[in-house]
Amino acid sequence: MFKQFFCFLSFFFIMNSFSQNNEVGVFIGNSNYIGDVGPTTYVNPFQNPNYVFGVLFRKNFSNRIAGRFSFNYSDIGSSDNWKSSVDYRKQRGKYFKNTISEISLGVDFNFFNFDLSEDSFQMTPYIHSGISFFRYSSLNYPVGIKIASEYAKDTSFSIPITIGYKIKPFSNIILGLEVRANHSFTDNLDGSSPQYKHMELYSQKAFGSNLSQDWYVFTGFTLTYIFGDQPCYCPK
Repeated sequence: MFKQFFCFLSFFFIMNSFSQNNEVGVFIGNSNYIGDVGPTTYVNPFQNPNYVFGVLFRKNFSNRIAGRFSFNYSDIGSSDNWKSSVDYRKQRGKYFKNTISEISLGVDFNFFNFDLSEDSFQMTPYIHSGISFFRYSSLNYPVGIKIASEYAKDTSFSIPITIGYKIKPFSNIILGLEVRANHSFTDNLDGSSPQYKHMELYSQKAFGSNLSQDWYVFTGFTLTYIFGDQPCYCPK
């Protein structure tokens, strides 16, 4: 899946590099997780350093709309023993670590006109959403053990909900700050809901709430380089 994605992205990159303005760059930041283990704070990337690194390609269709392809790799983890955990979780004492490899396709919407053809300083807040496909480790807690163990690799989808702010301080450089909350379609990033045959013989039963699935949040900076012919967004 990842190999096919990169082949497609390379083809798309080559075909569009000679047409309108494009951006290619990196995303660097920290991540945090929201689920059935550890603190319940939604955006808290610095409580336990879990680094995320990504590459992105943005295709600008107008001053307001852009398509985005991205790949992100991140560690996530949490502990019931952390300071901001609720009391019953501290008494339970669970801990897990996981990794996420994610490919994503989505759309950016700029609140203000963001004209890449202008050499003057540009800035705008923006929002982003789309669909992501990611790979992670399926976890469980062996009977009597409070540290999660991997028993398989699995894949799932997530919906990113992003708010950000970006500036263009130079003619070909864009800097951004964004918070991206990803609603996943799995409840087992933390090992709270393992799914395999005869689970009850080797693992603690599922725990936590089954009313919502796990979230993971990326908070960080983007740095992109503009290339391609200068587009004209003016009406003809």
